[in-house]
Amino acid sequence: MRTKGFGLVSILTLSLSVLACGAPRVKAEDAAKSDYHYRLARNYYQDRNMAMTQRELHESLKLDPDNGEALHLKGFVQLGLNDLAGAEAALRRAIEVRPDLLEARNNLGSVMLAQGRWEEAVRVLEPLLQDPLYPTPAFAHGNAGWAWHKLGDKAKARRHLEMSVFLSPRFCLGFNNLGIVHRDSGNLRAAREAFEKAAKVCPTYADPWYHLGVLAQRAQDYAAADAAFAKCVETGADSPIGRRCAARQE
Repeated sequence: MRTKGFGLVSILTLSLSVLACGAPRVKAEDAAKSDYHYRLARNYYQDRNMAMTQRELHESLKLDPDNGEALHLKGFVQLGLNDLAGAEAALRRAIEVRPDLLEARNNLGSVMLAQGRWEEAVRVLEPLLQDPLYPTPAFAHGNAGWAWHKLGDKAKARRHLEMSVFLSPRFCLGFNNLGIVHRDSGNLRAAREAFEKAAKVCPTYADPWYHLGVLAQRAQDYAAADAAFAKCVETGADSPIGRRCAARQE
């Protein structure tokens, strides 16, 4: 899931992993049933059936409260539902019982960003940036870059965001947030280039069209501004960003 509006990226790699070695926490039969319900929940999630996803997660965690993958998926779903406290609790527990679930750490960083806890977000994300086994470092760099931007360190923000789009050249949110950092640093040319790249990579992503429209208005290029805002309205529909663009057209 990619969440727009506060500049974060949440990801979930839906994979099954072998449980850590050691004494079993629950009976093998219950662990197997828990895993079965987790897999059902995962399938329902992929079908965007949130009610059944939550039902199966409840069954899974009732059988095995420390099923790390179920906890991770629960936290991810709660983040999407904007239950940030519930998401944080589930993700922290997932990390405790399954430290190898690196995506859970990135998603916990996303929760910190959504709550404006910028310094905590950096602390949560830092280990991922040093871990060679983490398969999607672009997203961790993107989240760290946004946290540093909100903390006022433009150099670190720019460095992380540039790394995020280098590692993932189709990372449209990374380009959009890099554009914001360039804009706030006074480098309007670089900002425009980043927003244009975001719009090119993800043509249906409304945010960069809004920023391009604002830059064009500042440059008194009103034809370009109108075109950008029109594209923003088209792609943003009745979303908050779409309404902001519509207001700019008036």
